[in-house]
Amino acid sequence: MMPPHRTTFFCLFVSLSFFSLSSYFFLKIPSSTNSLPKNKPVHLLVVSSWRSGSSFLGEIFNHHNDVFYLFEPGRHVWMTLKGESSELLHFPVRDLLRSLFTCDVSPLHQYLPYGGKHISDLGFFDHSQVLCAPPACSAFTPSEGYDQTKCYKHCGNASLDLMAEICKTYSHVVMKAVRILDLSVLLPLFRDPALDLRILHLVRDPRAVALSRKYIDLGIDDKIILKNEGDKNITISRVMKKICKSQVDINNVAKAAEVLQGRYMAIRHEDLSSEPLKYVKKIYNFAELHLTKDLEQWVYNITHEEVAGILSFSRDSSKVAQKWRTDLSFDFVKQIQKNCKEAMDRFGYRPVKSKIEQKNLTLDFVNEEWSLE
Repeated sequence: MMPPHRTTFFCLFVSLSFFSLSSYFFLKIPSSTNSLPKNKPVHLLVVSSWRSGSSFLGEIFNHHNDVFYLFEPGRHVWMTLKGESSELLHFPVRDLLRSLFTCDVSPLHQYLPYGGKHISDLGFFDHSQVLCAPPACSAFTPSEGYDQTKCYKHCGNASLDLMAEICKTYSHVVMKAVRILDLSVLLPLFRDPALDLRILHLVRDPRAVALSRKYIDLGIDDKIILKNEGDKNITISRVMKKICKSQVDINNVAKAAEVLQGRYMAIRHEDLSSEPLKYVKKIYNFAELHLTKDLEQWVYNITHEEVAGILSFSRDSSKVAQKWRTDLSFDFVKQIQKNCKEAMDRFGYRPVKSKIEQKNLTLDFVNEEWSLE
């Protein structure tokens, strides 16, 4: 058996080598949709950063009956190769995403415990409704509905091979990724004839993101993010500076790359929180999904009810959007505003200029007349 560090570099070498070759061939393929095969599934990637509401946005897809949804598969790459930098890990993450979009689970075996035999080896497998229902799980009947807690207890024995076969039966494959800090790495995927890839880019007020980061341990991720910038003194403000820059860079790539025209949509968490149904309709239209009456009711309930729990989505979302104004010190807010100035300007977030302004909840620091589309 190879030592752990040699195994890590071997996995990374194989992944990088594969994608260096595949990227070359993808770049030779015309991007015209006329050359693409008919009846191809829609592949959609939710791109965001940690604590920006991407789990909530993912649930909007997860509850649609036409969607095969996976929660943060890139995490397995980062946790396996956690000694590397985020810049380097973009390539194996891209490799894994491409495979999973085409329902190929084979790359997972090098990143999951014990070679990855069951869906229980996937982190957060219970966040995928399709893995919590027949044929993946016999503990439920179709009439029972989705119960995440029951799924975690009773649905982990399905094989990854069965997951792959189930994936092939869906018209939409959706994943979310907070570990994509450079969208240009994904450009070859838009020229892959096997994919109909679209990017849904979710952004959030950096001050709200910074507050949320205070309540959760992201130490391993933060070390990876700052690996190439010296990870000796890791602070939220330093991490936020790089994250904010990455969100601007993602938007820059999307606007400049011809192959992304019509295949990129950006949305602010605050807009989705304040007018959920309006923006869910826009999101579904972008993804070519139909919004049913049952889904409309679910969206309303999940954004207006107060339910405890760290991964709970049922809450008064408009209150959550304002929480940073009462819970953060003005000095900390000033530091985040300085480190994230370009992102705040780009995405329509106005700076507060005093402690009095910050605490005055009648003032709004999110521009209304704004669009990233």
